[in-house]
Amino acid sequence: MPAGRAMRFPWSSGVVGAYAIAMILFVPLTPAQAQGNQGKRAELVGVWIVDGTKTENLKLTPEGAAARARYDHLHDDPAMRCIPATFKRVMHTPSPPIEVRLHDDYAEINYEFMDVRRRVPIKNGLAAKDAPYTVPQFPHLGRSAGHWEGETLVVESTDLKAGLLDSLGDPGLWQSDQMQTVERFVPSGNKMQVIVTMTDPVQFLEPVTTTFNYLKLPDGKLLSWDCVPEEAGYDRFKENAPKQPLPPRNSP
Repeated sequence: MPAGRAMRFPWSSGVVGAYAIAMILFVPLTPAQAQGNQGKRAELVGVWIVDGTKTENLKLTPEGAAARARYDHLHDDPAMRCIPATFKRVMHTPSPPIEVRLHDDYAEINYEFMDVRRRVPIKNGLAAKDAPYTVPQFPHLGRSAGHWEGETLVVESTDLKAGLLDSLGDPGLWQSDQMQTVERFVPSGNKMQVIVTMTDPVQFLEPVTTTFNYLKLPDGKLLSWDCVPEEAGYDRFKENAPKQPLPPRNSP
């Protein structure tokens, strides 16, 4: 008899049947069986560390190219104020891991960087524009809605605030408030890919894709980032900065 199924008897009617139903044998699912029933989706659950990224089809509009040319990493990156610019910027931070937890009707995607705790409802037919803010603490990160395509978790996001898109993997990229993103979380045993497709007609001539490759960290856990704005930027170095410009990097 399959686990989690009730036994049925040909005499399950009348008084005797009622007694039989009352005495019915029910075999609960074990945790291992419950996880097995989720198939490969359960492989997404865990703590992950990035192991390489690749951006493809990066073609900027004239406005996007001009914005990138004006980029100043000392002033334009919100991380200098303890604010995560975008999920692309968060995932491009090389050492802090991320964590995925799956529930019946939502997913938790947590990031050690900046202590970002993200909640994505999983519901067929739910449009991202109708979803709540995915990180209430940082509403500029937009609204996200998820659904399954086979074993792949697909997260669509909208209502993103215009500003810096990335300062690490693809430094100097910006986004407008027309940005739409689709993230695909693809499980593969102890590996995972997060494929992010970004569509922004103001900044990009065509949709841009960044693929993040992850390795699972056995028994891994997230630590507190505890960013302090007064210590996050470069202002603290100005007092002791040298009076003369530093020599070029290739000088002896």
